Amino acid sequence: IGRGIALILHSEGAKVAISSRTKAELEETISLASAGTDNNDTQSSCPSPSMMSRTMSMHVADVTKKDDVENMVQDIVREWGGLDILINNAGGSQSPKGPVDGLDDSEAFTRLLQLNVVAPHLVTNAVCRLAMKENGRILNISSKAGKVGLQNYSFYVASKHALEGMTSSWSKELKDRNIIVNSMSPGMVDTKSFPKPPGKKGVRTPESIRDCLLFSLTSGIEFTGHYIHVDEFDMVVGKHGLSAATQAWKPIDEAPFSIGN
Repeated sequence: IGRGIALILHSEGAKVAISSRTKAELEETISLASAGTDNNDTQSSCPSPSMMSRTMSMHVADVTKKDDVENMVQDIVREWGGLDILINNAGGSQSPKGPVDGLDDSEAFTRLLQLNVVAPHLVTNAVCRLAMKENGRILNISSKAGKVGLQNYSFYVASKHALEGMTSSWSKELKDRNIIVNSMSPGMVDTKSFPKPPGKKGVRTPESIRDCLLFSLTSGIEFTGHYIHVDEFDMVVGKHGLSAATQAWKPIDEAPFSIGN
């Protein structure tokens, strides 16, 4: 999903800074962006260093480590002066899976929270201090699991509920700085990290989130602290057109409690 997002935004003319723990994956993404191919073509040659620095910069970093994050953000600021958009995409699934009475590996839970919750905090903290003082956008890549419970996935569900809570909190903290903070669920995307069974209904490619991604990065401040699901966006647009797309936004905070007459 991260590669798909990077290629989509690069194709729209954005300068994109990408991060991963694996240098080879970053080089492949830059090669794809430079060649203007889709992410299934892995045969393109790597661009020159000057081209890389102008349009896409790569940063080998472990976003669960504060020093790595600080160095990465400082490098970006030195290269480009700052950031207009931050997309927190790094994340992982649950392993092992099972019911509560079968999950006795607390270290696995801690590792997942470190990646899915602490890492977005570390990156957002550094970006807001160093690279995005005002007038920006933060988009957290979330999941339907941040809204509902899923049997045998309690670790993952907890991490995504936490991410949704942070998204809402940040939207309030940063609104006066005109920084819009939202979350997006990409749906069932078939990726290397999260492979889906062939022919499974509802499975989509990373490239298919383009319209919802671009929409979510251009909506006004009135929609900060909101959540959008790509499947629901597609349903609204398919039925009513792009002019009705704001119907797909949902506030993260629950509606105030009230008692009817």
